[in-house]
Amino acid sequence: MLITTEQELNELMQTASQATAVALDTEFVWERTFYPALGLIQMAIGRDCYLIDPLAIKDMSALGDLIANPKVIKILHDAQQDLTILKSATGATPVNIFDSRLAYGFCCDESTLSLAKLVEAILGITLDKSATRTNWLQRPLDQQQLIYAADDVKYLTEVMDYILTQAEKNNTKHWLLEEMTIYDNPELYTEIAPSEYYRKIRNTDRLKSQQLAILRELASWRETVARKLDRPRGHIIHNNTLIDMAYRAPCNIKALKGINRLSPRAVDSYGKAMIDCIAKASKMPVDKLPMIAPKFAKKSDAKLIISVIEAKATAMGLDPALLCTRKEINNILINPAKHADKARIFKGWRHEFMQEIYQSSEVAALMGIG
Repeated sequence: MLITTEQELNELMQTASQATAVALDTEFVWERTFYPALGLIQMAIGRDCYLIDPLAIKDMSALGDLIANPKVIKILHDAQQDLTILKSATGATPVNIFDSRLAYGFCCDESTLSLAKLVEAILGITLDKSATRTNWLQRPLDQQQLIYAADDVKYLTEVMDYILTQAEKNNTKHWLLEEMTIYDNPELYTEIAPSEYYRKIRNTDRLKSQQLAILRELASWRETVARKLDRPRGHIIHNNTLIDMAYRAPCNIKALKGINRLSPRAVDSYGKAMIDCIAKASKMPVDKLPMIAPKFAKKSDAKLIISVIEAKATAMGLDPALLCTRKEINNILINPAKHADKARIFKGWRHEFMQEIYQSSEVAALMGIG
């Protein structure tokens, strides 16, 4: 059923609010803009599917009430991006979320399956993905596109039920439910501060503190411009170009023109602003410079800990990737005291999982336990 009016939406939300769980998904276009353009919202109550048209409905507050309703489980696959979009559309902070992609890792050693592969693995149903490249902002949408969209939510309730049953058998259901509470944190849907975006840029480990300061200023400037113009970051300046500028620190327009992959148009449009960023960072006092990324720990130490974690997780039918990343282990090994209160592996269900492993004196010593 296609929902195109506020009255239809309100009636649907009244019905949905009485359900134990509803499945949600979004379709959007995100190619030439900074922010995704929402084109369709899919909802299912059981296998009954509803397609909500956000281009026709301006007031989405009724959907927001459902998203924020703690009594109704909202089932999504790979939830964060969709939830961020829905929060932007409705203004409501999501609560009581079940992420089928993440949850599957608690009953199988795979927490990164696509929805199509997950549905096939659990229910033996093959989803038609022929409409993947649809422009969801065009109207009208044809029948094939509507069926494709509905399939993304049609089976999620059954998928959730299966995962919970299997996790119960694996004795990991309480861990799974604890992990789902991460989506109740409002900060998860808040835009990163422009001054912090440089931390997301890869391949910066060779930069010194002063160069990192330049990268921080340039990335912060670009973030602000990209948001204001609603253009992708890479359409302003590419990450690799920012790193090159940070490394070489050009001090005038002539030097700026020698930067790899920096177009003459970009120099004309943004040259002065970029030079100002570089100058500001170059004059920054030492105590204001960003910290250099920690060096790598001894590979054999990290390998030992990861292998022990993987062995136990696999034996339990749990995806080892849920526990921690190699980067997290590396940081703990470099400075155990610094990360004792921050690392995920020392908290909640992960700490419970690790208790038996900590009984190995070698692992405990490496991780600063005891």
